[in-house]
Amino acid sequence: MKKILSFVLAAVALAFTACSNDETIETSGNGQNNKGMVLVATVSQQSSRAAIDVNDKSGTWKFTFNDNDNVVVGNNTINDYYTFTKSGDTFSSTDAKVTSSAANWYAYYPSTNINLTNQEGTIESAAKLYALAGKTAEATTGSTPLKISMDAKAAVLRIVKVDNYGPCDIYLKTADGKFVKGLKAKNNDASFEVVKSETKVSVFQKESTGNAGIYYVIVPAGLKISVYNSGKLIKSTKTAGLTAGKYYTLTSGPTTGTAEATINSETKTINWVQMWIGGPRFAKEENVAKKMNWAEARKTGDKYVWGKNWHTPLLSEVAAILNPEILKGTYEYKNKKHGFTLTGKQPGYTANELFLSGDSTSTKDYVSGKFWVSDDLVEGHGTTVNFHGANEVFYVYPFQKDDPSTEYEVRPVLTKETVLWGEQDIK
Repeated sequence: MKKILSFVLAAVALAFTACSNDETIETSGNGQNNKGMVLVATVSQQSSRAAIDVNDKSGTWKFTFNDNDNVVVGNNTINDYYTFTKSGDTFSSTDAKVTSSAANWYAYYPSTNINLTNQEGTIESAAKLYALAGKTAEATTGSTPLKISMDAKAAVLRIVKVDNYGPCDIYLKTADGKFVKGLKAKNNDASFEVVKSETKVSVFQKESTGNAGIYYVIVPAGLKISVYNSGKLIKSTKTAGLTAGKYYTLTSGPTTGTAEATINSETKTINWVQMWIGGPRFAKEENVAKKMNWAEARKTGDKYVWGKNWHTPLLSEVAAILNPEILKGTYEYKNKKHGFTLTGKQPGYTANELFLSGDSTSTKDYVSGKFWVSDDLVEGHGTTVNFHGANEVFYVYPFQKDDPSTEYEVRPVLTKETVLWGEQDIK
């Protein structure tokens, strides 16, 4: 009968927490016989498989093991590895053998070879590739319960695909210009080395249409890398690379920039800002200078009041402005107007702001305003987005039966659907 060896994976600060209620079950003999031994241990399970702590400003990625997870274990006296599988509170292997003399034991999760190409982008898939490694504190034969504390050896990129039309082909380059392909455990060392490719390989890809959202990608830690999207550089790390056990938010394209507007035959540069994932790119601080009726607001192309780079949005483009989970509104007096500054709440957008000025009746105690959208939702009527409130109480709703001959404010958005890194200043 093969020996059974089990061990507890103790917690470390940046990976996961464990509480110790360990007890050994008696065996006949001293562990050198064929009846084996078992360690019963409790590994603290958090509320999810792998999670981001939203209250942790340092960006810690939390991880816990699931049943049937495998950890690969070896020691410095053998050339092979044993696979241990989690069931309940223990990891066990029917193949593991104790050593005749004390040895250093090393453990790796999820394996000794981790393929980082073409990841799925979910939290669950990231957890299955999250590199951990550790070793016994002291050399041991394994005849007594084997305990190994494991540390994170990878970082997590939280990739925000900013729109439903732009490309999302994420790949990594090392300082020597090669492409990151995976991780390989170092022999008799509680760490991994990066597996590189001479030709391009992607760590994550998503089709352009309809896939704006948040995705999670495992990447090497402690190594200088440059992150690209479809040939466009997003960001390069410092020489020390990313910190293991941390997550970092990157957007697939810029969420702020400038664009030219043709106003009364003159060219003017307007700041633009995107306020939520998949959202339009608003003129950041200003409405069209003059109020206009609905027919004027609906013009497009060169006939539009700011020229072809801009248009009056459809209600469907700005509908997310109605969602308090996406935007926060705070009263502000700006540009000699009472209004609300909207701040993004989603990852990648928390530094983005948009000012909506109220109408002439607005005061510091109560703000109200509206702007045209271009939908013909009710025949014979125009559609507006209305907002009102005070302090940090912000209400917004559409009204589909406005008089089309009445002149209201217009807040243009960019006509261009996709803006890539290096292209955020639109001519």
